[in-house]
Amino acid sequence: MAFVMKRVHGSECLGPDLIELRERAGLTIAEASQQTKIIPSFIQSLENERLEDIPDPVYSERLLRSYVSQLGGNVSYYLHKYRGCLETRGIIQSKNESLPRPIRLRAKDLLVTPRLLAIAGFGVFVILLGGYVYYQVRTIAAPPSLEVIEPVEGTRYEDPTIIVRGKTLPEATVRINDQPAIVHPDGTFEKTLYISRGTTEVHVTARRRYGDEASITRRVIYERELPPLPGQTEPAPSGVK
Repeated sequence: MAFVMKRVHGSECLGPDLIELRERAGLTIAEASQQTKIIPSFIQSLENERLEDIPDPVYSERLLRSYVSQLGGNVSYYLHKYRGCLETRGIIQSKNESLPRPIRLRAKDLLVTPRLLAIAGFGVFVILLGGYVYYQVRTIAAPPSLEVIEPVEGTRYEDPTIIVRGKTLPEATVRINDQPAIVHPDGTFEKTLYISRGTTEVHVTARRRYGDEASITRRVIYERELPPLPGQTEPAPSGVK
């Protein structure tokens, strides 16, 4: 049975132990660097215990862990020696805080001024976009403007033929007493109607394709004279029997 002899070094640092580990692997510094992909200057700094030349203890510990693992050493043992050496040199404060710990960021820590400005700008954009969409929907859904120029409310006619005139939007559809009327490019429209004797309601509606309906109603009166009684040449006066 073969036994591996290991020297015990009194130093609290790991330089001699790393040298022994490399030599037991039968490697020079250049060969160890080529095998582990770690630069020779880093290996030399650890073996010569020039830990002040190592700028980042956290990153260096990762390299040391990889280096020792590839050379077949006890990773926990060498990390313990490394941290103890850092503590002795005053590079770290204590064994419990041997290496910088990651800082846990809170949500409010991310809310720096540029980010707040970006969020505020996006919020304003969403509000403006929503307002524009709401305005367009309201505009499309609103009834079109409608004006009836003729006839005037309560007009009396002696002829059953009347002309209905008005104005609306050019894209609107107009119906007068459920009959379609032609709308000209300037929005004006007109239609001839025949009314019965007595009072007639003239109902005008205008509607766009996706909008509500606008409507106006005018009442007109057609007064037709009564025919003369037998033996009379003139129409009978009103109230005479």
